[in-house]
Formats: sequence, C-alpha cells, structure tokens
Amino acid sequence: MKSVPADTPLISVVMPVYNAEAFLTESIHSILSQTYHHFELIIIDDGSTDGSINIINEFAKRDARICPIFSKHGGAYFCRNIGIKASNGEFIAYMDADDVSLPERFAVQLEWMRKNSLDVCGSCARAFGDSDRIWWFPEKHEAICKELVLWGALLHPTVILKSEIAKKHLYHEALMTMGDYEMWTRLAPLYRMGNVPQILHKWRSHQRQTHVVLKTEGRSNIRNFLPLYYRSMFPQATQDDYAVLAYTAEKIPFHDLAELERAGLWLIELSNTTDWFLRKKMAGRWRSACQRSSHLGLGCYRLYKNILRQFGDVSDGPSLMLWFTCALRIKSSSKLHSLPDILKKIRTNYIEKITKHGRQHRFQES
Repeated sequence: MKSVPADTPLISVVMPVYNAEAFLTESIHSILSQTYHHFELIIIDDGSTDGSINIINEFAKRDARICPIFSKHGGAYFCRNIGIKASNGEFIAYMDADDVSLPERFAVQLEWMRKNSLDVCGSCARAFGDSDRIWWFPEKHEAICKELVLWGALLHPTVILKSEIAKKHLYHEALMTMGDYEMWTRLAPLYRMGNVPQILHKWRSHQRQTHVVLKTEGRSNIRNFLPLYYRSMFPQATQDDYAVLAYTAEKIPFHDLAELERAGLWLIELSNTTDWFLRKKMAGRWRSACQRSSHLGLGCYRLYKNILRQFGDVSDGPSLMLWFTCALRIKSSSKLHSLPDILKKIRTNYIEKITKHGRQHRFQES
C-alpha cells in the first residue's frame, strides 16, 4: 500500500455482503483499484452460505486495508450499522457487493465535497446487467430536497458522507428495503447534500436485488415515512396535496381533471430550481401522469399543454400520441395504452441502429 500524507482524510468503505459470490470479486477489485488509496474497506458478511466468506478471507490476506467482520444474518441495514460503528475514517463511503465503482470515484467525490462544502455526496451512475441506462440525480441541495418528495435523489452505493453524521444517524434496522430513502429524508433538512454530475459508479441490475424482491414492502415503507418529510418541506400543504403527489409517485391514474391539475401545479412547484435536468424530469412526470389519465378525455390533453408551458425551456417532444389516447379515452389498463411507449422504443432502436451503421460506414471509409 502506498504511503499518503498525514493530512489525507481516511475513508471507511462499508460493504455488507450476503451470498454475493457471483459478483463479490469484481466489486472488491473496484474498491482496491481506486486512484485514492487512503481507505479501509470494512466488509461485513451477513451470514452468507455460499462462497462469499472464502472470497473475503482471500482478499483480506493480500491487502491490509480490508477489515472483515463476520456476523449472524441480520439484514443489510443491520450490517451497515456494524460497519459504521467499527469505522475509523473521517468519511464513510457506501458500497454494495454486486456493484462496481469507477477508479476515480473517491478522488472526485472528495474534491467535489470540498469545493461545494458538502456533508453528503453521491454521483450519477450507469446501470448494467438486466438494464442499460444512465441514472441521473440532481446536483444541488435544493434540487435534491425537491426530488426526495417523489423519489430517491441519491443512489445509495454512490454516497460518501462525513462519519460523524453516519454515526449520529444510523439506519433503521427493522426495515428490509428503502432504508436509504428513509435516511435521506432524515438528513436532507439537517445537512448539505449534493451529487457529482458525472458517472462514477456502475449499478448492477438483476432479479435478486432486494428492491426487486421486496417491491411491495418498499412502497409500503415509503408511504409510512414520506409524509413526515413532505410536511416538513411544505407545512402549508393539505392532505389533498399529499394525495395527488402520492398518486404521481406511485404512477396511479387520476380520477378527475381537478386532481390532475393539482398534481401538475405541484410538479411545477417542485421543478422551481436552477437545475434544468430536474425541471425536465418533472415535466416528464407530468406527461406520464396525463398519459395514465387519458381516460379523462381531451380535457386531459388541453390541461397537459397548458401546464407544460409553465415548466419553462424544456422540450417534451411530440404529443400526438397523447392526443390520440386522450381522444379515444384509453384507460391505463388497456393494451393500447402502452402503444406510445412501444413506438418510442422502436424509434429509439431505429435511431441507434442508423447511428451505429453510420459510424461503421465512416470507419470503413477511413
């Protein structure tokens, strides 16, 4: 291990492991390959029954920065709390046993935290495995607070935060999923948060992930602890306001145009930041809410166009298919309702195919 200056902050990386044999080697390698070398990697095995323990022990023999802890099975948040309590660093970095951090992750995040006076810092990420997409997250604290009203604004395994904060605010161990979201809603009113507008992490998508297996429980957890955060952000809001935002977040069709309009006005309120990407995301949510509510007829389409203008300089693309579904009052349960998404996917695949063909043609010519 390379020597480091005495004033270089130590990062404690906390990685819970439970039967992650298939991915664990790649995940540990990605941490040991960081360009920032001054860290300890605390790996907490949660009672694995596969070959994870052997992998952890082999790595620990070869690198003194690895601190293995073997625990009875208590769940991911139980293990994270064990790791947090055992940490020695000035900062704590979270990591999942099935993900991959890019080599510059720690170096870039520490510099971004210093530059922007942040207490908690995440980053953008790229999904791989069963999904291939970019995970975008709002950059500034104000936008993060607004995004949290509807969904997570930081990706858990990308986060670095000051250890004093992590130790003061431990995870709720009774939760099996969405404990990170509950954590961000607790921390957002108290500390300054941010996300590096750069992909620093590869998030593996697969069917064994906890949020996939426990999807119903995750939604139930959000319903239980989101109202407290929502009311702390908007104390003047009514129960009706919360209801329409809950419909928006959970992608439920609206019953009438008055509800839909109320949701649209709240999305405008939440988009009212300097973050252009947040405005675009909220405008996309508005379109989706109207698409799910197309059974309300052309009044839904007119309302969509009127409110869309208030999002400012965001382009939402052609709206002919929304007009079509509204004109026919197509319900969200109908097979025809998914037609716009199918056509959009066909169009995207066609553009990608043409672009790829053009690149190959130019390469052959050169």
